[in-house]
Amino acid sequence: MRLWLVIPILALACCKKTPMDRVEEMRDQLESDEPRWNGQIQTCGESRDTCASDVAKSIGGAFDDKNPDQISAAAVAFVVAHEHHATDAGQPNVWLAAMRKAAGPGADAMRLAVALEMTRVVAKHAHAIDVDADARAFMTDVARAIPGACKTYEALGAGADPDAMPPQDSPDHAACVQHDLSRTLGPGGTYGQGLFRGAAGALALWKDALAALKEGAAHTDARAKSALDRRIATIDAATEKITLKVVAAPAGNTWGQMVQEHTAPLGASDAGR
Repeated sequence: MRLWLVIPILALACCKKTPMDRVEEMRDQLESDEPRWNGQIQTCGESRDTCASDVAKSIGGAFDDKNPDQISAAAVAFVVAHEHHATDAGQPNVWLAAMRKAAGPGADAMRLAVALEMTRVVAKHAHAIDVDADARAFMTDVARAIPGACKTYEALGAGADPDAMPPQDSPDHAACVQHDLSRTLGPGGTYGQGLFRGAAGALALWKDALAALKEGAAHTDARAKSALDRRIATIDAATEKITLKVVAAPAGNTWGQMVQEHTAPLGASDAGR
């Protein structure tokens, strides 16, 4: 083979990127507060139902929101930090667990992306939130930043009337709001009603994500950890200032009564029956 043919072939071989090369590149870009995205990564446009899957495919793998790998985590990082549609990532507990415990460039990219989005918005919410507009703005940002966030927050942030929403999507009845309220730092699943019940669920999820980032910092690559630690410090200081207007549950809260009944131990007569 002639030398002038060999050189271009070698150059192409050296420049061909593997999926993990792309994941590492995304991680490196997310160390910056202004990441520059590789043009080969698939943007989502209007195809939100397949957003994370499309991104993972463009990286070079498949998206799995049950047992995620490095490519899946990197896809979530892109969906959060570039598309700002964190609600499209599946269920939050999978990603919170990954942020807490997983190691590798994809997990690092996701932690950096979530921390970046939280850092970008936290200062404007670092105060007492006691009017509807501020509660809606906060829920909008939670839906954009926390992977798998409840879509009820997104809807309320966009102006949905809690009383006009389908029951399964409303803050008073949505299972995802109920779950978030029951988190360690939440006020409990029977808390409140209406718009500020949704905001309380969103704040509990936000605090859980911050706790996951703190724990996950120990599993983060040293160079990425520097950027992550800086962002965590910013989020932590501002989050302490976020307080929500307290709202009471409605009188005769049947949902609360049902929860108490479902969690109460069976008596001997119940078991016999």
